[in-house]
Amino acid sequence: MSDPSVDRELAFQILNSLGQGVVVSKVVDERWIIEYANPAFAHMLGFSLSEIVGKSTEDFLHPDDIPLLLESRAKRLEGLTTSYEVRFLRKDGSIVPVLITGAPRIVDNRPAGGILVITDLTDYYSVLRQLKNSQRRLMDILEFMPDPAFGMDMDGRVIIWNRALEALTGVRKEEMLGKGNYECAIPFYGYRRPVLADLVLHGYDESMSREYRNLQRDGDVLTAEVFIPTFGPEGSHLWLKAAPIYDSEGRIEGAIEVIRDITENVKRLNALSLSEARYRSIVEDMPFLVCRFDRDGVLTFVNENYCNYFGFRREDIVGRSFLELIPEDEREAVLERFRGLTRERPYVTYTHRVKRGEEIRWQRWTDRAIFGQNGEVLEYQSLGEDITAEKNMEDALRESEHRFRVLAESTAAGIAIMRDERFVYVNRAGEEMSGYSRDELIGAPVWMVVHPEDAAWLKKMYSRKLRGEPTPPRYEFRIITKNGDVRWVEYASGTLELGGEMALIGTLIDITERRQAEEELRRFKESLEQMVEERTAELEQRNAEIESFVYTVSHDLRRPLITISGLAGLAEFDLEKGNLEKARESLRTVQRSCENMDALLRDILELSRIGKVTNPPEDVPFELLVREAIDQLAEAVKKRSAELRVAEGMPTVRVDRERLVEALVNLIDNSIKYTREDTRPVLEVFYRDGVFCVRDNGIGIPENQREKVFDLFYKVDPKSDGTGVGLSIVKRIIEVHDGRIWIESDGCSWTAFCFTLPVVS
Repeated sequence: MSDPSVDRELAFQILNSLGQGVVVSKVVDERWIIEYANPAFAHMLGFSLSEIVGKSTEDFLHPDDIPLLLESRAKRLEGLTTSYEVRFLRKDGSIVPVLITGAPRIVDNRPAGGILVITDLTDYYSVLRQLKNSQRRLMDILEFMPDPAFGMDMDGRVIIWNRALEALTGVRKEEMLGKGNYECAIPFYGYRRPVLADLVLHGYDESMSREYRNLQRDGDVLTAEVFIPTFGPEGSHLWLKAAPIYDSEGRIEGAIEVIRDITENVKRLNALSLSEARYRSIVEDMPFLVCRFDRDGVLTFVNENYCNYFGFRREDIVGRSFLELIPEDEREAVLERFRGLTRERPYVTYTHRVKRGEEIRWQRWTDRAIFGQNGEVLEYQSLGEDITAEKNMEDALRESEHRFRVLAESTAAGIAIMRDERFVYVNRAGEEMSGYSRDELIGAPVWMVVHPEDAAWLKKMYSRKLRGEPTPPRYEFRIITKNGDVRWVEYASGTLELGGEMALIGTLIDITERRQAEEELRRFKESLEQMVEERTAELEQRNAEIESFVYTVSHDLRRPLITISGLAGLAEFDLEKGNLEKARESLRTVQRSCENMDALLRDILELSRIGKVTNPPEDVPFELLVREAIDQLAEAVKKRSAELRVAEGMPTVRVDRERLVEALVNLIDNSIKYTREDTRPVLEVFYRDGVFCVRDNGIGIPENQREKVFDLFYKVDPKSDGTGVGLSIVKRIIEVHDGRIWIESDGCSWTAFCFTLPVVS
């Protein structure tokens, strides 16, 4: 570590050599007393240091600006950095405008005073007044010059459309500014086509030159005449002049075209040339960032300096809000500045921070509101310059720990400086991110907050960075907070020299929520793949069922047809022999076969409809469904003297009422049908542990038959009545309701059909 006394002496040497004023104050009995002021501040006010130290800043401030100073002090006591413009009174009574940047002075981890950096704005306001006058003259020339004119950028978008051109075409500038794709030609020609300004920017061939008369080039300026039969009541002869617009570095950034109706207004040519030359010389020599934007801050024009400064192409930044380039905590203040402009006060000058890539810079901007004829704001034009060197004193205060703290504590990202694998500095965001206080972190091992599983490879990155070897610009790892939470952070680091030794400085951004979202997406993808696999298996099962169905139907339908065919032949033979009784018996058998086939076809049709045509689901007590099924089987119940025991208190289910009753009819009828002839059928319907049951005292079902009975056309006893479709219908109805059905039986004296259904809570 370096000697603190040496560092302090070096810091005072730097402060005493600065060209900007520096004041350090402390709070004594609620009064802010100047404890230190550098020579630059004393010179600025014309006082000696002994006349300043011990007094308060407001003793030298213009009385009207004292409330602003008090407001700023209150913010510094909250730990905030402020920037504002006020007026000081020199010893001779004159006024000096200044920009004050004030930061809290921290004692025992609490704000106990302030540190002010004071910049004399006298020269700045002098230059600004000259700039405003030049800008006003330029805009007056463009806006009120008597000749119609428009300008376009390198992408063909209209950036100038003056009042004379509005009068000539009947198209307002608000309708044309920012338009491209040759739209500026439509008011003249009635269709999109290149105009003379396009030829200046992109050149022309022989075919295009034939469209103009007297097309001449003088350096990079084109002049021509053209007759447009569709422009004006009888057509118009127009004289055109187009020239490139240069930026301050001599590069073409667009073109301007002047239009003159030479049938009426030839005499204005000289005035137009003078205006054009004056406009071009001013614009080309401007060393500033220039932009225009609408009332929402959306950029409609930026000059080449603006693009180069922020590293954007013009087409990538125009149409976006310039507020994206400003830190969020300053956006509202910037909005208030330019939205507060009026016709009486159309200009405002202010400073703010901007984001240039990963870098924060300071800029000074002058905004001008442009008003329409009805007094409404059409757009704003802004002129800016980078004042980072002036504002932040980067060269003079690079080694100043205080300046670093001001910047580091104002960022939302965690910042840490590490040397010998230990923390030597952590900002406030780092404290909040880790849950540890600064006192707990300073001097502690870095790996105290790193997840053990990430520590090994992170140590390798740490060592490689210090050795100057290539490392990823950013990487992600986990930290463990003081309360044990695991958080994901994105980390970027660099090296610096601290006390004669190499150290690392890193920024950390909490990305836990982003990682959680990525994990959710991964699980969703896996779930989706599982659903696809299950659906594929289901389709394969359905295909197998269809193949079995086709085979069985063809087999079971052919059998009665063969029987009918044979019996019809026998009946014909018996009729020829005159044996009427045998013929009648054969025909009666044919009739029974037809009836069986009709029953089979009805069951197949019923099975095919299940799951396709459904009734709206209803909430129905299950006991009520059982009673409806029993009512439909009243004749069968009476014929066999069956005893039905229906439990009470069964739950309500959400089902297709008609289909469920149909399933219960099949189950109950099946149980009655397969009870021995010498035994009275006894059926129980009950609900237990989330399962519905229909239990009988029938002949039972062997274990090896319990799955097969649900197959289409399958019958345990092939000679029994029925088509073998009934239980397939039941199974399909249950599955359509997202339930399942199975059989429990002892194989000889009882059988229970068990199934699940959606129960209403």
